Amino acid sequence: MVAASGASGAPGRSDMIIPRDQLDYWGYAALFSLYLGSFSLFGTLDRLAPGAATSALLLWLGLTWLGGALALLHLRSLPLAGTLLILLGLMPYGYFAWLYLSGAPMVGAFSYFYKFASLLCFPAVYLWCLRRPDARIEGTLLVLATVVALRALLAFAVPGLHPGRGGNGHEIMWDDVNIYEWIGPLPRVFYPGTALVFFGLVVSAERIMTRGTGMRLEVARALLFTAALGVTLTRGFLIAAVALIGLYVGLRWLTSHVTLARRTRLLLGLTLLGLGGMVGVAATPAGLTLSQVAEQYRGQERFSLDTRNMDWRAEQVALAFSLVQTPEQRWLGVGTNVTIPEDIKAPNPWETTGELHYSYHSVQWTFGYAGLTLLIVGGLILPLLGALRWRLRTPLALALGFTLVFIAIIGSYTIVFTNSDWNFMMVVCGAFLLARARQAAAEFRWFRQSTPSGLPALESHD
Repeated sequence: MVAASGASGAPGRSDMIIPRDQLDYWGYAALFSLYLGSFSLFGTLDRLAPGAATSALLLWLGLTWLGGALALLHLRSLPLAGTLLILLGLMPYGYFAWLYLSGAPMVGAFSYFYKFASLLCFPAVYLWCLRRPDARIEGTLLVLATVVALRALLAFAVPGLHPGRGGNGHEIMWDDVNIYEWIGPLPRVFYPGTALVFFGLVVSAERIMTRGTGMRLEVARALLFTAALGVTLTRGFLIAAVALIGLYVGLRWLTSHVTLARRTRLLLGLTLLGLGGMVGVAATPAGLTLSQVAEQYRGQERFSLDTRNMDWRAEQVALAFSLVQTPEQRWLGVGTNVTIPEDIKAPNPWETTGELHYSYHSVQWTFGYAGLTLLIVGGLILPLLGALRWRLRTPLALALGFTLVFIAIIGSYTIVFTNSDWNFMMVVCGAFLLARARQAAAEFRWFRQSTPSGLPALESHD
């Protein structure tokens, strides 16, 4: 009777059970969205209930520590790059402890916990990359990239619903999709996950070149990601994206096994699209409209190579580092509680910031040469060297490698390394490349050991 009742009840219960594979997929997507800001959880909570937002941030930090600790228990070894990034992620805690014990003001020190929390995720992300196939990793990141891109375009279309000084005026959190300013009649949209959107664009370009089915979907998705990058109205993003995508397409064009017929169709399609656009502009009223729009924006800084903004940033950096006086400050930074005027030449006590925003100087200012070395070596150089050493050529390895280069380029001039989403994407890129390099090294050692003594062993670069 018990067995029968259990059997009769089983079909109903089985319909309610989520397959473990799907639970793993969506669980990690939801978890990663907290670090990438895909759904603006903290920003939304801050506007609805500030106390709940603070509690959520504390729980998020606790989850970060728990996930990193559990992953370390399951790993036999951690790459040097991961160790360096963890040390950088721990520096805010070291400064916080020193400020607390010395009785110094701690204004702004807590914010660095979540700015650098992503770095402490390296062990968990590295373990995830070791245990998941490329298709699962790519799918998880791609669904989040699509969500971010759609939210960016929604903000561009309906700016009044979004926070920011150009939107509804509400204060923004780091994970908010926000309207930074207006450039003429166009809203300038800032959002977390820009590097993730670039990754999605690279993946779509790869699929367009190499897949025989689903072409329309991938073209639509590539246009979506391109538009999402475009609504930032940020010259550096667009120039770097165009250059790297062009380099990627050229590289894959020469190295991938794409049939001549497919290459011909792609070239013919792009040529016809370009010619059709030129004819449409020249022979229809659209040409006059575009001319009027171009004339309207001719003097706008966003649509020119005007260097005044970059010159101002360089001047801010030079003036800020003039405040660094001691060898300790040069090597360990000024700390996490030092505020500087937004405009050093005309300081206003009500307009200050707790960090030097721009480029790699943002880490160097706060954590000195020590922190800068940990960032560059652990976050950028070692993962790329690992990929080159073992010649990782899979589409996902190339896509994440190019994304890491994109992060390095954008980080050379604007706010990157003090944002959780950029840091997390850097961790994902580095963890994946190092995980696949480790697996390639293990396969090479296996081949070396299994090679008969009378035969030459494989070279490491094969």
